[in-house]
Amino acid sequence: MTARSGGDSGAAGLRWCWRLAGGACALALVLGCATRSATKPSQTAVKTTTQETFSSRSTRGRATALLFVTTYDLASQVQAQRLDRLLRRHRPRVNGVAVVLESAEYAVLADAYRTSLGLSIPVCVADDETRLGRGPFGRIGRVPTLVVLDRSGVEVWRNPGLATSREMKKALATASRRGSPFAL
Repeated sequence: MTARSGGDSGAAGLRWCWRLAGGACALALVLGCATRSATKPSQTAVKTTTQETFSSRSTRGRATALLFVTTYDLASQVQAQRLDRLLRRHRPRVNGVAVVLESAEYAVLADAYRTSLGLSIPVCVADDETRLGRGPFGRIGRVPTLVVLDRSGVEVWRNPGLATSREMKKALATASRRGSPFAL
């Protein structure tokens, strides 16, 4: 074995060690972020299109489904009706709200969306922070997106795109068993 080849294997070993350490740090960073966001209850309060307040404080103690939609998207309409049918069968054990990701100037359109689809769940218009991805639920990159919170208000499930009734029911059942009903 020459000094050169011994040096190469040592350098390769050192590079491998640095890659492993870098991967471990990246994994720890991702898991650390996931743990932090997965255990911190979301705090939010919004006015619905009917001027009622829908807040994390009023929904605490029950699983909550938040459906992020746009009024012009057909998949959002299908998902809103699907969620509404499911929640009608499970109230008052679970909460639900549709959050329209459009500018506040379209609140009248959001209310027409609720009325024309015959939704019994509240509908609200997202604030600028939520629309820009800086709200309590981070970036919503696709509509519809369904976020399910447990009884403490901690996110336990997120589904971008259409979710089946079975998937939603399973997520809400899981959320209903998690978290403290007395957490504030």
